[in-house]
Formats: sequence, structure tokens, C-alpha cells
Amino acid sequence: MLRRILLLTALLLASAPLAHATDLWQVWQLAQANDPAFQQALATRNASMQARPEAWAHLFPSITLNASRIWNNNSSSSVYPYTTPAATINSTSNTRRNQWGAQLTQTLFNWQQFKAVQGADHSVAAAEATYEATFQGLIVSVSQIYFGVLNAQDNLNADTANMEALAQQYEQSQQQYKVGLIAITGAKQAEAGYDRAKAQVITARQALAQARESLRAITGRYIMNLQSPRRHLPLHNPQPENVMRWVRQGLAGNPHLIATQQAQKVAESQVAQQEGGYLPSVNLVLQHTKDATSGFGSNSFNGQYPNRSNLSNNQIGIQLSWNIFNGGATRALTKQYRYQADAAMAREIAQRRSVEQQVRNAYLAVLSGIASVKANRQGVEAAQVSLQATAAGLKVGTQTTLNVLTARKTLLDSEKAYYSARYTYMVAVLQLEQAVGTLNAKDILRLNAWLAPAHSASPTPGTTTAAPAGTTGTD
Repeated sequence: MLRRILLLTALLLASAPLAHATDLWQVWQLAQANDPAFQQALATRNASMQARPEAWAHLFPSITLNASRIWNNNSSSSVYPYTTPAATINSTSNTRRNQWGAQLTQTLFNWQQFKAVQGADHSVAAAEATYEATFQGLIVSVSQIYFGVLNAQDNLNADTANMEALAQQYEQSQQQYKVGLIAITGAKQAEAGYDRAKAQVITARQALAQARESLRAITGRYIMNLQSPRRHLPLHNPQPENVMRWVRQGLAGNPHLIATQQAQKVAESQVAQQEGGYLPSVNLVLQHTKDATSGFGSNSFNGQYPNRSNLSNNQIGIQLSWNIFNGGATRALTKQYRYQADAAMAREIAQRRSVEQQVRNAYLAVLSGIASVKANRQGVEAAQVSLQATAAGLKVGTQTTLNVLTARKTLLDSEKAYYSARYTYMVAVLQLEQAVGTLNAKDILRLNAWLAPAHSASPTPGTTTAAPAGTTGTD
């Protein structure tokens, strides 16, 4: 029911203009309604769900009706030469024959069909798990693309601010060179720094266009205005702070692992189905037939006479079918599916180890993400202080233009690393939930609460304000 409501909301969003700042929740709803890969997964899941009724159909009674109407028009002439005088007998018949019948067949014992039902249950469970994995994967993919656009926008803002600052420095250096305050070396260094900044802005614009194109590919729409993270993100360690408990949860709930486990059970049921080829099958058969004929006949002795009959028949019986020998096909098929079951077991073991690795890596990614956000925040503050001191030194002649350019680049790199660390941390939070199989729409809402309109979002690069000393819960 919830997913139907979400789909309806997404369709309404798709028909409305996105003039306001679009948040992560809205983008995810658009992706859920428009992403071709997700729609394909949904259709595949729905198709796979039919395996269960298809398997059960072989165990339910089957009823066959048949009917026919046949017109007969016969004539014959027989000569008996040994009579005196020779006799000739002519006969004709013109009849209509109506036949109909019904047969009910009920399986009493068929090992292959019994095991096919079990295999269908596992097949449906595998399809459900695969769909759930795709659903959770869409959440992560949408978030990565969403934050990728924001990160590209942040980089462009930072590069633009850097270019504008270097443009001012270039103009100042030109004026200082003209009046003889600095050597031509300083002026050329400022010019080279400004040219590099312009090239970097061009590259950043292209990266932003590509990121927006990725967002369009998954949502079906161009979205130009996205909500950004708030100034301070909640930085919390995973709860519980015990990686083994997360690993156990992942081994129990990861949808990829569940799908692999169910596929292994499907393979085992297929082995059992093939082994059923050594066993007989027993069916109960009920049959009713009726044969009615009407018309007339005539011959040389009796003239015309009616030709009618009405027959009915009821049968009940037990049919046993036992394929004693079929050239060794049953044995070969059993061995073939046994090898396939062994391969499925190996895939299950590999998937189990992969899940454990993913959970551990995701858990550490959240912890390292928190540390990275804090460290890069401090790096931005340190780079700002360094730039201010270097710029002041340039004015009094204790620093060179190259030193200022180096300090400004350090600040630029620190700002980019800071914003990138924030987005990496938010995605890592989702990836940890995905690894253990608990990722759902509530996690999208949780991250969505960390976003804000542009006026209250992250500060413009180059204007970052320091966080209060001792802050531990937020970045």
C-alpha cells in the first residue's frame, strides 16, 4: 500500500513544474516511477510470481471436454449371382451422430510435480529478494547521483570563487608591476594562476553538466535546483557500535544473500524433480461419454426404416505410468542438475563472504566518514588562516605571489575535500543499511531531514565559518 502511494505521489510530481528546490525524497520518487532498470526489475518480479500458481496447477484436477457432430451418407449395392434369379440388394443410410464426453484427471502421486511446487516457492522467494535488492540499490544510486550533482555544484562554486579572487590578484599584480612594486615574475605567476583557474572553471562546468545528465537519466527530468545539506550534519557512530552484530544482521537480512540462498534451494528441488523420473505416477481418472445417432436407412427388402441409437458410458479408474527405461536420460539429467546445485552452493558461500566484507567495509566507511568530515573541516579553517596570513605577508613584502597562490590552492582543495567528505558520509550511512538489508524509504526521509533550502544550506566555499569548539554531534 505504501509503495502505491509513493508511486502516485511520484506521478503527480512528474506532472508538476519543479520551480522550487527539489529535495532527495522528491528525486527518489521520480526515479522510482521513471527509472527503466527499476521498472524492468518490477516486471520481472511480477512475472516470477506466477511460478507458484503454475506449479500448483499440475496438482489440481484437470477437466477436459470434447464434442463432435458427424454426418454420414452411405449407399451400397450388392449382387448375389448364385441365387436364381440373381439378386441385387441396394441399401442407403443417412445419419447424424453426436458425441460428447468429459474427463477429470486428478494427480494422486507424482514426485516431480510435488517437488516442482517446492521449487516454485523458493523461486518466488528468490524473485522477491532480488526485487528488494534492486529497490534498495535504487535508493543508494539515487542518493549518490543526487549528492554527485551537489558535489559538482560545490566544486564549480569553489572554482568560480577562486577564479574571481585570482582575477583581482592578477589585476593588482599588473598595477604593482607597472609602478615597480613587484618584479615581472610575480605578475606572470599571478597571470598563470588566473589562467589555470579559468580552465578549472570550464572543467567544473562540464562535470556539473554530466552529473545533471546522470540525474536526468534516472529520473527522466532535468532538475536544476536541489536542496543542499544543512550547515551542520549529525555525525553519529553506527548503533550498535559492534561490527559483529552488524555482520550477523547482514547475514540474516541481506537481500542478495537471501536470493542466492533461495536459488540454491531451487537447484536442490530440481535435482529432486529429476530423481522423480525413477518413480511411477498415479492418477485418478473419471470419464463420462455419450453417443447419440439419428437418421434413417433403407434397403431393397425392408424399404426405409429409422436408424437411431443412444449410448452413454461412465468410467472411473486409476492410471499408473512408470517409465522403466528411457535410454539413461533420467540418470544424466539428475547428474547435470546435481552439478548445477553444487555450483549454486558455491555461489551462496561466495555471496555470504561478500556480504560479510560489505558490512565490515560499510561500517568502517561510516566511522571514517565522520572522522574525514571533522578533519577536513579543520583543514578548511587552517587553510583560511594560512591564506589570510600569507596575503598579509605579501602586502608587507615578506611573502611572494607564488606563496599566496599556493595558499589559495590549498584552501580550494580543502574546501572541495570538506564538501566531498560530507556527501561520502551520507552515502555511507545508506550503504551500511543496504549491506544489512534494512534500507527503506524511512532512511531517505532521515537524510532528507538533513537537507535545507539554499539560503540555510552549506556556506559558499571560501566563506566557511568555524564550528564551535568541542562540537562532537555535528560536523
